Amino acid sequence: MSSAWLIGVFSVYFGLLIVIAIIGARRMRDMSDYVLGGRRLSSVTAALSSGSSTTSAWTMLVLPALAYVGGLVELWVPAAAAVGLFLSWTFIAKRLRRYTMEAGDVLTIPEFFEVRFGDRTGILRAATGAITILFVVFYVSSGLLGGAKLLDTMFGIETNTGIVVTFVTVASYTLVGGFLAVSRTDVFQALLMVVSLLLIAAYLVSTSDRPFVDTPDGAPGFFNPFTGSDGSPITAALILSAAGWAFGAFGAQRILQRFMAVEREDHIVRSRNMSFIWIVLVYGLALTVGLVAHGALADEQLLHHLDDSERIYLVVSEVFFHPAVTGLLLTAVIAAVMSTADSQLLLASAVATDDMPLLKRVAYALSENRRVWLGRLLLVVIGGIGIVVAIAFPESIGDLVAYAWGGMGAAFGPVTLLALFWRRFNFQGALASIIVGTVVASIWAFSDGGPSGMWDMQPATPGFILASVTAVVVTLATPPPSREVVDLFDRVNAG
Repeated sequence: MSSAWLIGVFSVYFGLLIVIAIIGARRMRDMSDYVLGGRRLSSVTAALSSGSSTTSAWTMLVLPALAYVGGLVELWVPAAAAVGLFLSWTFIAKRLRRYTMEAGDVLTIPEFFEVRFGDRTGILRAATGAITILFVVFYVSSGLLGGAKLLDTMFGIETNTGIVVTFVTVASYTLVGGFLAVSRTDVFQALLMVVSLLLIAAYLVSTSDRPFVDTPDGAPGFFNPFTGSDGSPITAALILSAAGWAFGAFGAQRILQRFMAVEREDHIVRSRNMSFIWIVLVYGLALTVGLVAHGALADEQLLHHLDDSERIYLVVSEVFFHPAVTGLLLTAVIAAVMSTADSQLLLASAVATDDMPLLKRVAYALSENRRVWLGRLLLVVIGGIGIVVAIAFPESIGDLVAYAWGGMGAAFGPVTLLALFWRRFNFQGALASIIVGTVVASIWAFSDGGPSGMWDMQPATPGFILASVTAVVVTLATPPPSREVVDLFDRVNAG
């Protein structure tokens, strides 16, 4: 009976996604529609789509797990991520949208870099495209693992099978509807996530006598954001690591795409405010679920049966609610997975089609309709690589997200900011910055130990800092950009 309820709720949810995708497909005529929805995003769609595509399975599975194990000190990470999103909307959205339109309807960030720096070699565009796809594969893998954990909990589906099923589900409506459908389904999924987290948090708080007092094994610092659960003070490494989650927002290309796709420039402030309110609400509720779950699970004598803390949301949903409500709550996890995975897959397919040298040559020889179909084919190929990575390296969802989010922030964050605000910034500085950010973030992500846990830091922090320094030093040591590049910069910033 429980499985029947779960299947019924999930079927309704998936049916709604397909309907939204079909409606979006009717308005898709060319690559601009497929990649940016024809730049027709409303303020609400842009706000909730950018927010929900930021969250992923990390918000629904990892964040409650972090709070469940570490306590309120885990507040620093989501707080930094929310601030980063707000600052990205504030400093990047308006200029990036204007720049990509002034430069001739630029569709992707690699293409924007090529035009911004007047690169006629194609090196910068190709390097940016390849690195983008690298990080997208890791991000997609994390989402597929999140979906697999959910399917295991819901139906007992084996992990590798669950990974494939999750990909097929995400790819189905993404292939049909393109960017506009993805963004509109993100709105629906964003609302589903808020409602589900609110239901769980409210239930756990209301059924506990002392929800914000009971702690695991009497941990003295569990509800103190300035100490670890054992009462020890927070470290500089923790603060620097949290800052990395803010840096990631400046280079997350799926968010930058939303900036480029906003229908009107005067919608940006409204979208920023709505997006910030939504993400603060979602992060706050996810933290609350993890913080107050101990008492409820202790009452049910389940504390010692939770061998994977990343399943805390799933276990609470299954134990405390009617199967119909459980179906809704677990569907919210799929929504979080899909709202990021669909954006990542669409981004990667657009970059592969439009920015990788050999594929670009093939794509530009095709008609607009066939270019869209090539993009769809490449979406499946890249998703297939993500499946292989997820099966071969079934690491923690949190570790995969940390590398993908931090890597993009380190590789593209400094370049994006400097490209929009520094007139003197040139091709050499941009290329050097992207390479340094990628290498440093990758080394940091796959290293262990170090003094005071420095190697455990979010890789965006060292990568972003060193990439920024590299960008400035190399730019000042090389010739200034051409007059054509400077004139474009001046035209964009004259408005």
